[in-house]
Amino acid sequence: MSTAYGVRASIAEDRLSWELRLQVSQSPPLADWGFRFGEAVNHLRAALDNLIVAIARQSGVTDEKQIKGLMFPICGTLKEWKSRQRALSCLPDWCREALEQVQPFQRLEHGGTLDGDLLLVLRELDNSTKHHLQVKPALAPQTIRHTPAVEFETEKGTAASMPPDAEVVVGPFEDGAVLLRYRTKGRIKSVGGQYNITAQVQALSPDGRPHGVTDLLAALWEYTRIVMGHVMGAAEQA
Repeated sequence: MSTAYGVRASIAEDRLSWELRLQVSQSPPLADWGFRFGEAVNHLRAALDNLIVAIARQSGVTDEKQIKGLMFPICGTLKEWKSRQRALSCLPDWCREALEQVQPFQRLEHGGTLDGDLLLVLRELDNSTKHHLQVKPALAPQTIRHTPAVEFETEKGTAASMPPDAEVVVGPFEDGAVLLRYRTKGRIKSVGGQYNITAQVQALSPDGRPHGVTDLLAALWEYTRIVMGHVMGAAEQA
């Protein structure tokens, strides 16, 4: 963590538990992070749209009205896919076939579900960033390395408190938020140690589910690359 963020340990009044709390001396720039996240999402969506436009132009489409109406289709149902056929009619057959193969509704056709389909997530996030994308001031811990040094009032208390009863807390990114909570069966005399915590803030998807910002962007980028590779591979075969 930077100098703006740190941690501190605090012992409960009954001395039978202790917590590791976040120290925040300066609020994180959530508005800026949200803007940057939204820009990345918009660029990924635009990359798919630009691919379709490039294919149309290379296939000889010159009508600017048709070009302007083109966008990479992302359809959750077969009905929705069929409703897009008129707009896609200027594309070559091989391109429409390749596009159909990567559509989310294909999961349903093969007995799967749409939960977590990354093309649908990209579509919904792209739509939401045009209005309001929420970057949630909450931490999603990724790695926690700690070497706590807990001293108990009695040896009996030390023995009774092994193994440690620890809980990782996903809390708000604010001063005093609990990161770790330890419960003991013996009264605690003092707490010390070293701690290294890696976490990421979360973005809320349109359905309200939180996602770690960097993990979600990495997944969206990789899947977008796979989808574009499939379509371009079909172009090479054609």
